[in-house]
Amino acid sequence: MQIYIDQSGKVEYTRQDTVLAYSNGERKSIFIAAQEKREVQHVFREAGKPGVFAFKTFAILIYLLVREDLSHIDAIRIDNEYIGNEWLIKQFLLETMKRHGIVFDKRAIEFWHVGKKHKAHIRALSVFQEKFPPDIVVTSREILPFII
Repeated sequence: MQIYIDQSGKVEYTRQDTVLAYSNGERKSIFIAAQEKREVQHVFREAGKPGVFAFKTFAILIYLLVREDLSHIDAIRIDNEYIGNEWLIKQFLLETMKRHGIVFDKRAIEFWHVGKKHKAHIRALSVFQEKFPPDIVVTSREILPFII
């Protein structure tokens, strides 16, 4: 299965919640509240690495979104949210997978333009606007072990 991932409410916008969703036959979403993101951001600042907060957190959220379905996923297409930093997000995502015993072909992770009419975008936006509940809700406590 090939999936497309989109985001509503960018990770670095810590005054608003963030939702990532994937779609392609199946749909799934993950939600993190603004306050939880601020707690994660604080850890990055304390570690002297505030510049990678958005990229690493985004990669961790992708992993948490897809980890239970990876055995069925052949390709991951991620919306171009952070142009010029795709390589970093891909690296963080692959490192996270590897740390948890998952081998995934790096060539199967690509960055694409996921348009506003795509089901992944519609799902992410619908959850962001609270029209649908998220499938997964994460807190800073669930994110922090992936950082440290």
